[in-house]
Amino acid sequence: MESVGRLWPRWAGYAAGVWSLGAVGAALYWAAGGETGAPPAGARAAGWVIAALLGVGGIMAVSSVRGVGRQMPRWWPLSGLWTACVLAGAGTFGFVMNALQLVFDGTVDDWPRFAVEALCAVGAALLAGTALAYQRSTAGRCARCGGFHAGTGTATTSPPVSPAPRAVRWAAYGGALGFAPYVAMKTTWAFGGSFAGIEGEQVVAEFERNGASGLVLTLERYGLDFTTLAALAGVFLLMGLTHEWGQVFPRWAPPLAGRRVPRWLPLTPAWLGALTLGPYGVVGSIAYLLPPVLGLRDLPHDGLISGWSGWTVAACGIGAFAAYGLALGAAAWSYQRRTRPVCVSPGSPGGGAPSAP
Repeated sequence: MESVGRLWPRWAGYAAGVWSLGAVGAALYWAAGGETGAPPAGARAAGWVIAALLGVGGIMAVSSVRGVGRQMPRWWPLSGLWTACVLAGAGTFGFVMNALQLVFDGTVDDWPRFAVEALCAVGAALLAGTALAYQRSTAGRCARCGGFHAGTGTATTSPPVSPAPRAVRWAAYGGALGFAPYVAMKTTWAFGGSFAGIEGEQVVAEFERNGASGLVLTLERYGLDFTTLAALAGVFLLMGLTHEWGQVFPRWAPPLAGRRVPRWLPLTPAWLGALTLGPYGVVGSIAYLLPPVLGLRDLPHDGLISGWSGWTVAACGIGAFAAYGLALGAAAWSYQRRTRPVCVSPGSPGGGAPSAP
């Protein structure tokens, strides 16, 4: 019997349809003035439109796995599914930062909002999977692996291990390098030094006022900032996505050495990070960092983030997120394509060759 994982093209559309029911209800609740777990004001103002688009996405998701989906113009389901997927992906904004806060502080500022972000991530995955399965099957490909072969396939096999193309590897190095100013700033403060006119003691005092956990404060006392540790983990993820050891556990990872790395293990945090940090960094650079430089708005004046020193601090963080988020998206896309399982079908014993999605 085929596993649930291999049957995903059959059930993903139904699951996406069920998810859309809850998403539409939440969007209507916020559009009507509901507060719990509410998104930013701009999204709430467009709540009725968002509800309609998510509803269409859900209808198209179910239609795509039934006969009616074959009777429609192909672009109808694809447009509805990908639009709803983008909206769900936008709802994950902030998930990574909240997850880091949960790890180091043991709590988050807004639990309902954090739950909404997690559910949006699930919805985006279901909608994307449904769209890909429909896109492939209506193009005469295998809905599961995207290859051209007869039958639906009875098993899957992993493709050969391969590094990312050179351009993607260089993008990954650029994304990692983008964190250098941020790590230097945070490490300087953690050791009690001064960066951009702000002393490490001021930063620790700000942490204490904001209710930072004992773990965060202890790490700071030993010269370790928790966001620096997260940045280093992010760089490790980026390198794994672009190198062969990200597909097969290396010798320095006993007792897993030599085994294939499950695709979901790096791809889940990679896509969450790309969807969260990339837009945050790009939008922040355009809307927050650039206007003061062009004289279109005043410099920030909010506690430690004030004047040109505050702008410099913000630039180190926002710029890092922009560079890293974009590089992470490119690396995740490349990894997903390179590691896509290939079906082994009765009509094609060797399996179908991977193809474009």
